[in-house]
Amino acid sequence: MHVGRPQVRGRQDAVRGVPGGGRAPMKVVSDLMQTLPLLKSDDPITKARQLLRDDDFRELYIQDAGGRLVGIIDISDVLMVTDTRSNLTLSSLMREAPAVYEDTSVEETLRVIRDARTDSAGVIRKTGELRGVIRLSDLFPVAITRQNPSGLIEDYMTRRVVTCREDEYLYRVYAMITESGYDALPVVRGEGNEIVGIVSRRELLQGHLRNSILARHKTPVQLIMVTPPIIGFRGDTVADAARAMIKHDIGRLPVIEPDGSVIGILSRQDVLRALYLPGEDE
Repeated sequence: MHVGRPQVRGRQDAVRGVPGGGRAPMKVVSDLMQTLPLLKSDDPITKARQLLRDDDFRELYIQDAGGRLVGIIDISDVLMVTDTRSNLTLSSLMREAPAVYEDTSVEETLRVIRDARTDSAGVIRKTGELRGVIRLSDLFPVAITRQNPSGLIEDYMTRRVVTCREDEYLYRVYAMITESGYDALPVVRGEGNEIVGIVSRRELLQGHLRNSILARHKTPVQLIMVTPPIIGFRGDTVADAARAMIKHDIGRLPVIEPDGSVIGILSRQDVLRALYLPGEDE
């Protein structure tokens, strides 16, 4: 498993100035970690499928009988198994989990997440016991307050964009989001590529919408999409885009041309590539 090194810097690097001349400790992983449902390697895949469909997280961490972290599974892995009566266990699909210690710094944790291309990392004790999970969405605002990402959006955006049409039914859009591995999709008009809104998995999991999806109602996404969407242009700075993502609590920023056509997406993962993170020159 990939484990971020714990902090070993001197006291002068472990604190930063605060208004009024005081000193406050810099955040480490234990300040921000969360708990997620616990899974064992011998649990059935159907258990993970239910958890991932019912909540907005995309990844779950797996323990052995002694509580040690042994792997990770994400929603795309789980959906590869279509038989709801499958007797496969999580051990058959889990992969190596990114992991950090409780006293690992925010920047080093971000490097681990970036290199693993995940949205989170497991938090472990030195013995390997799983303590919790740290999510990129919680680390991102802290990182952006500490340093300014460099470059322009066009230098870092993802050019392969999955979109949905405004007349697409919710249950189909939910399937597209789940299968694509993204947490939100731009909504475009008709057969063209002009953006009119955005829809996220988090919104689709709200009570009444979840019921509509399960019942396969023919509810078009245009009725619930967020509009107007928060967007960026290729010549905007990554720093401005990152601040907009934090302000509006979004993980993916559509990039458009002046005519409204979608040409890319900038995600939190993309922004990480514009930051300096420990270990890059080693």
